[in-house]
Amino acid sequence: MYKYNPRKRPRALKGYVLPDEKTERRRRRIRWRRILIAFGLLAVIAGAVALYRSPLLRVQEVQVVGTASIAPERIADVADLEDASMLNAPLADAETRIVALPLVKAAQASLRWPNKVRIEVTERTAWGYWELAGTSYVVDDDGVVLADVRPPEGAPIVYDVGGPTVLAPGDRVDTDAVRLARSLLASVPEQLSLTIMRLEYTPEKGLTLVTDAGYRVVMGDSQNIDYKLAVWRTVEEDVGRGAMAGHVLDLRFRDRPALQ
Repeated sequence: MYKYNPRKRPRALKGYVLPDEKTERRRRRIRWRRILIAFGLLAVIAGAVALYRSPLLRVQEVQVVGTASIAPERIADVADLEDASMLNAPLADAETRIVALPLVKAAQASLRWPNKVRIEVTERTAWGYWELAGTSYVVDDDGVVLADVRPPEGAPIVYDVGGPTVLAPGDRVDTDAVRLARSLLASVPEQLSLTIMRLEYTPEKGLTLVTDAGYRVVMGDSQNIDYKLAVWRTVEEDVGRGAMAGHVLDLRFRDRPALQ
C-alpha cells in the first residue's frame, strides 16, 4: 500500500522534448550547411594541392642574361630551378650558388609569370695581374683570381714579394691593395706628374710604389689616401724630387712621414 511521505523530494522525470517542425527544419539546414562548407574546404585544399603540383605553376624556362665569358647553360644548371614551384622557388639559394662561381660578381633571379625565371648576371672583368712566386694570376678589381680570361693590353701588375704560395680561381688576394693600386694609377700621374713604374706588395707594409723619379713610396693601405698624397707632394716640394732619388718615402704613419 502506498504511503505519502512529505519529507521525500519527488524525482524529476527524464525524457525528450520533441521539437516542432520549424525547429527541425532549421536544424536540418544547419547540418547541411556544415556539410557543404566541409566539402567546399576539402575541394579548395584538393584544388590547391593539384595546382601546386601542376606543371602550370612549375618553372619551365630559365632565362640568363648578362653573360659573356660564361655559357648561359652553365648558369641555368647551377641555379637548378627547372621544375621548381613558381610559388616558392628558392631564388636566394640559386643566387648564392651562382655567385660562388669564380667569374660571377653578382646575380639576381626574379620570377616571370606564368612559368619562367630570369637571371641577371654581372661577370667579373679582368683588371690586371697579381704576380706571386713567379706566377702571374689574373685578378679583377676586387682581387678575385680569375681563370680563362685576360686583362687588357698593358694591364698593371702587382708584385707580391711576401712569400711563395699557390692561388686558385676564386681565391682572393688583398682587396684593399688592388683597389689602392687602381686609385693611385689614376691619381699619381695627375696630381704629382709622376709615373708609377712598379707596384709591390707585402702583408707587413702593404702597397709600395716605384716611381720614374728613382725613389720608392710606401703607401700601406687605402686609409687617408688624399692626405697621404698631400704629404707626398709637400715632401717633394721641401726636399726636391732629384734629392729623393734612391730613397724610400714611408707614408704609412699619417703625421710621421719618413724619408730613408
